[in-house]
Amino acid sequence: MTAPPRSPDRSTETRSPDRGVTCRPDPTIRESSEELGRGTPSKRSLTWLIVLGIIVGVAAWVAEVDPITLVSTDARQQMWQFVADGVPPDFSAEYLLGRTVRDGLLWAIVETIAISIAGIVLAVGLAIPLAVAGASNVTHTGPMYTGTSGFRRYAGHLLQRLTRGILSFLRAVPDLVWGFLFVTAVGLGPFAGVLALGIHNAGVLGKIYADFLEDTDPAPAEAVYATGATRLQTVFHGIVPQLTPTLVSYTLYRWECAIRAATILGFVGAGGIGYYLTVTITRLQYQKLVTAIIAVFVLVVAADYISARLRRNLV
Repeated sequence: MTAPPRSPDRSTETRSPDRGVTCRPDPTIRESSEELGRGTPSKRSLTWLIVLGIIVGVAAWVAEVDPITLVSTDARQQMWQFVADGVPPDFSAEYLLGRTVRDGLLWAIVETIAISIAGIVLAVGLAIPLAVAGASNVTHTGPMYTGTSGFRRYAGHLLQRLTRGILSFLRAVPDLVWGFLFVTAVGLGPFAGVLALGIHNAGVLGKIYADFLEDTDPAPAEAVYATGATRLQTVFHGIVPQLTPTLVSYTLYRWECAIRAATILGFVGAGGIGYYLTVTITRLQYQKLVTAIIAVFVLVVAADYISARLRRNLV
């Protein structure tokens, strides 16, 4: 006995009115239309674009952005005159080497590199304890504080918020202002630049380190703490190893930034090649100024190259 024929699925078939034939809709057409609907910008996206355009327009108006002035005849003549006055650059031995060992543009380049290295080392030394105290999973949350009293958690929370405030203050004050402050404290010279870069970058690196500590996987820390390790041992054996490559990469990046910042600290008397930039601008010695700008460019490119090589070898 044969089974009766199955009736067609009325929910997925339509009948053509002119031919009376049953046809089945193509599912690919339905999926394509759904994808097209999803790809269409929504009213909310359009609203955000309009709001963003208004913000950019207001910012340009407040900042007095005027591209026409930049390309005007007078502006082009002034820029061309500056370039013409600076050519050829001054590569004389007296300007490059100076009259003593600690003189000349080349020594200023060496001094700038030294300021950046010493400043970053100081910044890392200050940032590590501040980052540990500023990470919530180190001070009052996470597996290390399971079953801890409420007072202990509250005290850790206060420590974390206080440390975060200190980090915000250190990075909120520009390194140029720190340089001016330390010049008044320790006098003119590169030591003021080292202190300025160290304090400012301690705030930047401390914030980055603390954020990374809070974003780690808690499972390794929980396993280390379960073995009877102290909280400090848990941090350095269960949390920090997860972050070492990332921390090294960001620290090298901040060293690149420190070299660029060290070239400017000379404007407030904190040593480095910035002193030569200030003197040549003040005295309108454009040929020497162009030489100093070339030296800064070569220094920054070399620092970027060295940093990239170190990242490939260490990370």
